[in-house]
Amino acid sequence: MYEHQNIEVIRLRAAASANMQDAAMWRWYSDMMEDNRISCLRKDGLWSAWVDGRLLSTNRSYDVALRTACVLHRALNAV
Repeated sequence: MYEHQNIEVIRLRAAASANMQDAAMWRWYSDMMEDNRISCLRKDGLWSAWVDGRLLSTNRSYDVALRTACVLHRALNAV
């Protein structure tokens, strides 16, 4: 019984974490769009995400391309 409750708590925490990560990523994206710093292009079935004129990611999935660009942009700013 307690094991089932622990699994539910773990699931709820994972869902809350995913929601926070999604919100942070979409806030980053909307800020970049407002400042005209991001450009997303689709060519030959691939999405490319450019930030400040630099290609940061390319992927078949728009979502994956944006998430990758967000992570790389934050990493580059941290250096």
